[in-house]
Amino acid sequence: MEIKPNDVNIELRPIEKADLSQAVAIWNDVVAAGDSFPGDTVLSEAEAWDMFCAQIQTVCAVANGKVVGVYILHPNNIGRCAHIANASYAVKADARGRGIGRMLVEDCLNRAKSKGFRGLQFNAVVVSNTTAIALYLKLGFKILGTVTGGYRDLSGCYRDTLIFLKSWGDE
Repeated sequence: MEIKPNDVNIELRPIEKADLSQAVAIWNDVVAAGDSFPGDTVLSEAEAWDMFCAQIQTVCAVANGKVVGVYILHPNNIGRCAHIANASYAVKADARGRGIGRMLVEDCLNRAKSKGFRGLQFNAVVVSNTTAIALYLKLGFKILGTVTGGYRDLSGCYRDTLIFLKSWGDE
């Protein structure tokens, strides 16, 4: 499937029940790869729907009628720290490298701002996820620190993770 970043056929919209099968397949592929998501259990469609519906927002990227990416947006913490958002992104393997991830992150930033969040924080970006790291830096995120051995990959090796933040506070 040919997908271009500026393709007018790419729509970013809240998930619909009809998207579930494709969205959960993308999500589970990333989980099963064991190199970036913290979760280590693939989800059934029912479990995924419950998880997607529990978020502040779950958004799909749809190209030519097919789901090619998905993200979830939610508070990074509770109570007095709930004004900072957190998100997770998944792009279909054959759609990677075509700007879909960037579209998801930019859309997420806009939705987070519109929902009153004052920043977006990533708690565990695996250092080997160089594509995501480069994107976050291009979009103005700052690295706050490193968690040594913060991620156990599929092979059982421990990899460092980075904590990222982009805040807009009083804009």
